[in-house]
Amino acid sequence: MPIRKPIFLVLANKNVNPSAFAVPLLEKLKDKAEFLLGNTLEEFLAYPNVKEATALLWIPPGDAKILSKLFEAVPTIKWVHSWFAGIEPLHPFIKEKLLDRPDIPVSNAKGAFSRSLAEWSLCAALHFEKQIPRIQKNTQTKTWDKFIMGELHGKSMGFVGFGDIGKATARIAKHAFGMKILALKRTKGPDPEGLADIVYCSEDPAEKAKLFAESDYIVCSLPGTPLTFKYCDATAFGGMKSSGVFISIGRGTVVDEDALASTLKDGKIKGAALDVFHVEPLPEASPLWGLPNVLITAHNADWTEDYSECSLRILEQNLDAFIEGKPPVTPVDKSAGY
Repeated sequence: MPIRKPIFLVLANKNVNPSAFAVPLLEKLKDKAEFLLGNTLEEFLAYPNVKEATALLWIPPGDAKILSKLFEAVPTIKWVHSWFAGIEPLHPFIKEKLLDRPDIPVSNAKGAFSRSLAEWSLCAALHFEKQIPRIQKNTQTKTWDKFIMGELHGKSMGFVGFGDIGKATARIAKHAFGMKILALKRTKGPDPEGLADIVYCSEDPAEKAKLFAESDYIVCSLPGTPLTFKYCDATAFGGMKSSGVFISIGRGTVVDEDALASTLKDGKIKGAALDVFHVEPLPEASPLWGLPNVLITAHNADWTEDYSECSLRILEQNLDAFIEGKPPVTPVDKSAGY
């Protein structure tokens, strides 16, 4: 049954990005919802209609630590949405307050940034396959170096995590470049969409090893959860092809950075392209800095001109579903954490 115009509690720091970009965009949805902005419990409780709020929107870097107390103070909340696809800062709140509340769904920005991350992944793959640093050096040194040019066509791209980001990348790799697709997933069985040529089970160590061993390029887009912490470890990197390239675009916590740095420094794999890290900004002391076979971006592979607009579109889709009394369009598995 459709509900009346909902009131959102928007947990955001309006002076810091991405909140600074996102908050003004909420004006576009003013005909569908009312938004009460704050970043402290006191700010929210000062609104005379706060007890009528039925939805909660978290926009980083809003202070997620106050969510549990805010939820207790406003027991009318019926839906929680994350402006980001990753919801790690919300895990404590979800674990404490929402695991036993099937009546309160959580949704996120799943799919909002998949296109741009897919582009970056293929850009990184082409960088190594076409030997771009060599070409740049030759250009500067006026060297006529007629080397054999590599192709992505026919190469294998393995996906550690095969959600929306992985699938968006796989479509380009498969259909535009003719690559073979290997997928590592929690669920066994063939890929129902037919994107993956081979599917391995992430919970089977032997199958995990096969994906790392058989892939020319590995794209990791795993979410950050206790179960995925340092999932890409020394054993996994040690099993890669010497010509292999590791591309990380999901969450930095799923990669053992020391193990990866050691593997790269010893030249045991061709290279890596990293957009996410355990600690951000990446500390100057990190052994990943300065390696000639590494591309490092500041978690901005998806920070495009329409970044906030993309997230707003996903929010609106979920808002429309909420108003109509339907389940979220991009639901989060609260138990799994993504």
